[in-house]
Amino acid sequence: MVVGGLPVHNRPALLLAVAFALGILAAEWVRPHPVLCAAILVPLAALAAGRRGGALLLAAIALAGAARWSYVQTAGRGNLDAWTDRRVTLVGTVVSEPALQEDGRVTYIVAAEAAQGQPARGRVRVAQRGGTAPAYGERVAATGVLTPPAPARRPGGFDEAAYLARQSVYLVMESGPAERMGPGRVDWFRRVAVATRLRLEAVLQQALPEREAALMAGLLFGSRGHLPEDVADAFRGAGVFHLLAVSGGNVAMVVMPLLWLLYRAGLGRRAAAALAVPAVVFFIFLTGASPSVLRAGLMAVLVLAGDILGRERDALNTLGAAAALLLMGVPGLLFDLGFQLSVAATLGILLLAGPIRGWLEPRLARALPGKPPSWLSAGLAATLAAQALVEPLSLHAFGLFSPVGPLANLAVIPYVGLLVPFGLATVLLGLFAPPAVWLLGVAGRGALVGLVYMVKALASVPLAQVDVGRLPPGWALGWYAALAWAALPEARRIPAALWARLRACRRAVRAGGALAGALALLAAAGAALSWRLALAAPPDALELVVLDVGQGDAILVKAPGDHAALVDAGPAYEFGTGGGRFDAGAAVVVPHLRRIGVRRLDLFVLTHPDVDHVGGAGSVLRALPVGQVLVSTPRAEEVHHVSALETARALGVPVRVPQEGEVLRLGEEVFLEVLGPPSPPITGSRSDDNANCVALRVVYRQVAFLLACDLEAVAEERLVERGRLLRADVLKVSHHGSRFSTGDRFLEAVRPRYAVISAGAGNPFGHPHADVLDRLSRAGAEIWRTDRHGTVTVRTDGFQVRVEGSRGRPPGAPGRPLLPWSGRLIGVW
Repeated sequence: MVVGGLPVHNRPALLLAVAFALGILAAEWVRPHPVLCAAILVPLAALAAGRRGGALLLAAIALAGAARWSYVQTAGRGNLDAWTDRRVTLVGTVVSEPALQEDGRVTYIVAAEAAQGQPARGRVRVAQRGGTAPAYGERVAATGVLTPPAPARRPGGFDEAAYLARQSVYLVMESGPAERMGPGRVDWFRRVAVATRLRLEAVLQQALPEREAALMAGLLFGSRGHLPEDVADAFRGAGVFHLLAVSGGNVAMVVMPLLWLLYRAGLGRRAAAALAVPAVVFFIFLTGASPSVLRAGLMAVLVLAGDILGRERDALNTLGAAAALLLMGVPGLLFDLGFQLSVAATLGILLLAGPIRGWLEPRLARALPGKPPSWLSAGLAATLAAQALVEPLSLHAFGLFSPVGPLANLAVIPYVGLLVPFGLATVLLGLFAPPAVWLLGVAGRGALVGLVYMVKALASVPLAQVDVGRLPPGWALGWYAALAWAALPEARRIPAALWARLRACRRAVRAGGALAGALALLAAAGAALSWRLALAAPPDALELVVLDVGQGDAILVKAPGDHAALVDAGPAYEFGTGGGRFDAGAAVVVPHLRRIGVRRLDLFVLTHPDVDHVGGAGSVLRALPVGQVLVSTPRAEEVHHVSALETARALGVPVRVPQEGEVLRLGEEVFLEVLGPPSPPITGSRSDDNANCVALRVVYRQVAFLLACDLEAVAEERLVERGRLLRADVLKVSHHGSRFSTGDRFLEAVRPRYAVISAGAGNPFGHPHADVLDRLSRAGAEIWRTDRHGTVTVRTDGFQVRVEGSRGRPPGAPGRPLLPWSGRLIGVW
């Protein structure tokens, strides 16, 4: 096979990396025990060695990748699982730099040495509240309960468990002030590297104002902890956020001047390379050893090692070797987006930059005189080549496309290429000659202000960033297949080879007789039909999603035909002293809507003015077009409710109070029956706002959902006495499971098969109340809770109902079928 014009067999490291990565992916899907992998690996490796079969050897390498990842997920986790859900005193070394969170906690990772005085092995993410934060490399004793990290709160949301697992962390601890016990078990090389970076950042803070110092720290070291949000948003909007992640350009910024100085000092190629290797390793640890700098730094080390050994350079093989070594050491990197983007960008430049430049340069030369066509085509080719392979990953992760990205990179990268070496030189000089820092303060400040102005101007261009929705994995694979077809001659030969195989099969069928051919065709047609039906979700499915927004409500009704209604938007609140702000609309609701492709809301229902229901409403209204807003009352004093209504009116969105008994349509077959607010309104109850909330019964064909907002018992009794049709397959339990709601008579009228409770974990109200859980159980309802099961998604075709939780399911609930809607597979046969 040929890649980039050269045979792949000349790049064994590239094949090794691909095979090893495929093995890790397979192990993540199948989750085998490492002993099983080893049992298969040994005979397969022996067979490959005996026959010298390339395919068998690659299979053995893939199996080795599966064994490595399986080991990391099981035996490689250490022995801390024995203390799960127990309060322990953990002694260990801080192996990550402490980070201040919005809620005032300081988080860091501890490599355990002992737990409760007994030897322990493993890594724990500690969240410390109060006291002085320990330093990197310091030994600490922290006391708290060891628990598994939380999985994603909603489908496609941030998965803390997976994120920490990539760092070999499988337990977390909430701790008070930790006892600091002096230096820990960290090698001096890493300790010095981290201390040096902290000292360099201190020099930056002395020389520059806070905003400019944070930006320069991001450009030099990839530090983004103190970067102003408006600057970060501008870099994202212009498509140049990657400049704030240390990668190949930063490594080259260190290696090239160093090699030049060593050559000027009279050293030969091998001696200079030998001295440059420790400098690169030091720079990797100095910048925090992120996946992108690990990849770039290891590639540089391998190139320098080749110079020492006198080997010929090959960039593709070097990339493969770097990726393979990193995955062998830390297989979880394969699932890290930073690692994926770094490898994809480098591969794109190596494979496609040359052909793109060859196509661009003559065309630009006809339009522009002199040298501009040469450097312009080189810059555009590198940007477009990297973006060609990076874009599917970025669209899959974020769903945002930046049309101005290539031009923004062309303008910003040369500017940064001049600014960064100047900044690094002056900050290094400032370590030894502090008065020299004034140069950075004078010239650097103006250059950084100019950079921010340039990036914000690019980000403000109309349609600079377009929300196109997250790219499904199948589309991403199709993108790469089309790219391979266009760029790699060998890929274009694959269809011909497949056609030749099909012709051979046809000849074999003819030789076996017409009956065999007919049976084969019948089996193929049946398989194709059944798999098509099994893999494709029905186009007429309705989804009701109860989002995990903590102690609050946010419910999405996604109807067939791209119609959608949102009922409430979750809470908004300030953290304690020194903390930040949480807005469920911006943090949870809007990202989920974008992830599943909701671009417009037909209806936005604010059931009542309480902050746990309307806190995130303003963010939703500003993010998506809304057809109309329904409220329980247009008059309320709650600040978030007032702000949401003002935002709606400013955007020209109609706001009205629905009438009891009114029926609203959401598409062709979905009806929303308004059960409240009652007319006349209820007065003198425990909470008139709750009693008069907007309650809805959603009906789709033969399936009904009852969204009971925060109805109080008096409102429930009123509905029963008036003879309202309340029967529903799914009940969104009122008022988060409060004991003052969900009475026996109400449940007898509803008779739910499933009950979904939206409540925050450890909330101070004791929701859901034990009495409510008991009443629901006696009514025969299967109970789903957002505090335990995460975001709860109910899917129905109008006849059958299936419920899933992003973080698990209740005991005894039926498991997920092998494939989505796989009942149809059996029906076909």
